Amino acid sequence: MLLGVLAVLTASFLIICAAPFASHFLYKAGGGSYIAAGILFSLVVVLYVIWVQAVADMESYKVMKMKDCWEFTPSVLYGWSFFLAPAGIFFSLLAGLLFLIVGRHIQIHH
Repeated sequence: MLLGVLAVLTASFLIICAAPFASHFLYKAGGGSYIAAGILFSLVVVLYVIWVQAVADMESYKVMKMKDCWEFTPSVLYGWSFFLAPAGIFFSLLAGLLFLIVGRHIQIHH
């Protein structure tokens, strides 16, 4: 997660430095960094789902809680941030592709 945030911050800095269309390399580096951030964020989401569904020891937790309450039923709920994460991943990948295209356009025409 922190690597993804660092990649987004790096990409934003590179894009700001390349703002006057001075260097196609900075646009391409920023776009690649946004794509790397999107991939890292998608890995975070996938690993979170795997951890919640497969690794979390729900059966022993259920047995422990049923000692106190006979009608205990555990449930796993995902929050709003989990549902909105795919939109953030999509926009990060889209921004990366757009900045790669801008960098290529600047390289060809300048």
